[in-house]
Amino acid sequence: MGFRTVAMTFGAAAALTACASGVTQVRDPIRAVMSADALMFVSFDTDGNLSVAPEELEAGIPREWARADANSDGNLSPIEFQNWSNLVLGGSQMGPYRLDFDRNVDNTITREEFETEIRGRFSDYDEDSSGALSRSEFVRLLGQARAPTPTPRPTPGSF
Repeated sequence: MGFRTVAMTFGAAAALTACASGVTQVRDPIRAVMSADALMFVSFDTDGNLSVAPEELEAGIPREWARADANSDGNLSPIEFQNWSNLVLGGSQMGPYRLDFDRNVDNTITREEFETEIRGRFSDYDEDSSGALSRSEFVRLLGQARAPTPTPRPTPGSF
């Protein structure tokens, strides 16, 4: 399922919820984003409890490595990473990017680099330091939307 599909589904669900509750206009909606790597972490939730435990992370990393290392040579080439990113993260334009993984910039991602980056991202998401990721930890609020501010027009002769 692509990122656009997820975003459109989320938007449709929000609209239906608003209609069902009798709300006709939403005021000051909160804008939120979800990084593409959240899609991968959600897939690690194998027991369906809506949380990703450390054990699920450790089971998910080798699965993703096997999916990414298409030729099983123990390294990811740029093309292998791009293919994996398109499949798992919803596109190579959304991040995390290849250089996030290839920290020594040698144009090859080793299994160690891959695992280190994924574990680091897991820790970054774990805002409450519980060792597990809840769905709410994947969402980043951007703030409330505001009405556009009128642009002041110059008065004649003020140039």
